[in-house]
Amino acid sequence: MTRADTPENTLRRNSIAARFDAAEDYDAAAHIQRRCATALMDRIRSTAADPTSILEFGCGTGFLTAQLAAHFPQANLLATDLAPGMIARARQRLSEETIRFHVMDAEHPDISGPFDLIASSLCLQWFSNRSDGLRRLCDLLAPQGRLMVTTLLQSSLGEWKQACLAEGAPCGVPDYPSAQTVQSEWRAGGVGTWEVLTLQDPVGSARDFLRGLRQIGASVPRAGSTPAGIAALRRAMRHFDRTHSSVTYQIGIGTFVKSGVKTERTEP
Repeated sequence: MTRADTPENTLRRNSIAARFDAAEDYDAAAHIQRRCATALMDRIRSTAADPTSILEFGCGTGFLTAQLAAHFPQANLLATDLAPGMIARARQRLSEETIRFHVMDAEHPDISGPFDLIASSLCLQWFSNRSDGLRRLCDLLAPQGRLMVTTLLQSSLGEWKQACLAEGAPCGVPDYPSAQTVQSEWRAGGVGTWEVLTLQDPVGSARDFLRGLRQIGASVPRAGSTPAGIAALRRAMRHFDRTHSSVTYQIGIGTFVKSGVKTERTEP
């Protein structure tokens, strides 16, 4: 059994899938998710030249999926997500015949490549073992294929973490990696880079911020964290409301280009 396959990680993946399955108001609350998908698609447009096969993991309700299908209408696009409910919503929203959908744990992909482009927006931070998951995904790339992703980095949600620390309240926000850490995790056999993008998300109050996390299914606490008691949580919320009116998201935009000689596909 690998570290990513421990009973604890399996339980956590099931919890993540269940939270996203239940996120009926995802589209209304996913402001940062939309902005990140658009930022990633801007990079894909400028660097990925006419891929014929595309894998998207963590497709959610289809923010990035729709843009990939529109920009690469001739490509064979496979959109996947861990949560069956998200796949159902994406399928309902998107009717393009070129899109195939599949329920899949991207950290342990159950499909074969090769793919010219593998893309994902704000999914990688949910992996139990990021470096191993990235290695498996990069193995699915064709020679000269690109993996292009966004994920949350170290300074994300710092305002809420500061409020919890100031009031002695346990904070379930994950320990997101630094840009230096994710840079060190690219596998051999290609060239990987990261760009850092900082986004501000205005929030009316701590209550609005926490409600937004629940609405998008992102309220799964850090593994091993202790839930805050009601009194401590209220103190942290009051502290946040006194000191902040927005939340920072530090976004890593990663690109990996696999080595090798690209072969031209020929029609039968």
